[in-house]
Amino acid sequence: MKIKITQEMQKKMWLSIIVVASGIIIYFVFEKFSLIWNEIKSVCSLLTPFILGFAIAFLLNKPMMFIENRLLGNMKFKHKTKRSISAIVSLLFGAFVVCGFASIIVPQLVRSISTLISNFPGYIADTQKFIDSFINSNGLFKDQANVFLSNDKLLGEISKFVTDLFPQMLQYTYQFGNTLLDIILGIMSALYMLLDKERLLGYCKKITYAIFPEEVAKYFHRMSLTSSGIFNDFIVGKAIDSLIIGILCYIGSLIFKFPYALLLSVFVGITNMIPVFGPFIGAIPGVVILFIIHPITALYFALFILVLQQFDGNILGPLILGDKLGLPSIGILFSVCVGGGLFGIIGMFIGVPCFAVIYAAIREFVNHRLKQKNLSNDQLTYEE
Repeated sequence: MKIKITQEMQKKMWLSIIVVASGIIIYFVFEKFSLIWNEIKSVCSLLTPFILGFAIAFLLNKPMMFIENRLLGNMKFKHKTKRSISAIVSLLFGAFVVCGFASIIVPQLVRSISTLISNFPGYIADTQKFIDSFINSNGLFKDQANVFLSNDKLLGEISKFVTDLFPQMLQYTYQFGNTLLDIILGIMSALYMLLDKERLLGYCKKITYAIFPEEVAKYFHRMSLTSSGIFNDFIVGKAIDSLIIGILCYIGSLIFKFPYALLLSVFVGITNMIPVFGPFIGAIPGVVILFIIHPITALYFALFILVLQQFDGNILGPLILGDKLGLPSIGILFSVCVGGGLFGIIGMFIGVPCFAVIYAAIREFVNHRLKQKNLSNDQLTYEE
């Protein structure tokens, strides 16, 4: 007896195959997650120069196009010549900015760190005197407090933490010097990407249209443009915001006469690139350092950072970034937590724009499906 397979049966068979295959893949991914993750990290380490080159090219694309269209637009050069000049000038400009910033900041940071290390034993002695004075003035049991401090070795642990922290920072700086080859290769790959930008993007577009249906390919193309805009707005906006916060922190530290004002401000400014938790993460080293020098000063510094963070979160940040990410507040908090849990500090930074891209993709898909069903957002508004 010959069984006739209808089109409906074929759809159900294909659906069953997809469900079973998806289940097997998901099980394999969770079962062998560590192995797969190690392989991904190995591949990423090999591709580090190209990943770095892509990041550099992405950041310098706008300056390059500005030079090509505005400064060289009216000059009678061939397009290839304009592109070569603008790409090289933008790379030199980026290198000049980085080197100029490093030449100003790094020597003062090294001086501050050296002074802190040399004065550290005196700071420990002053901290011990402050604790003793606090215990005596408040009528606490001095003997029990001394036993507590000696048993837990509180000051010893703090001293060990700080004395180990700065040599590690120098060691990380030395290790960064060992990655010089990756940086050079990254700059070279960035130059090639900038020179052949249209050709490379054209290849990606052709591959997308060759593999996927036309509507899906158009969707991917729109989302790639949206992703580029989101990442560009976020990185540039957070860089400007962090620079302003770092400068304000430095000015405030000078006004309140906090020791090592530049060192503390660099910590706060760099970590401010991380949304939500950045200023607090940057305040921790400063609070620890100032607590060792003078505990009350550490409290004043913590209060100052809290006020600065409120200013950034409620006034400066919205003024610079606005609503360009399109994320609700809970989405930003979620992306920072998940990104940090998966990829550490870097994940906390890139988690927000990545989640913003996913959020935009889901929003467009949902709106498209609602439009197909002749439903509007007003009809689906939730009301108590």
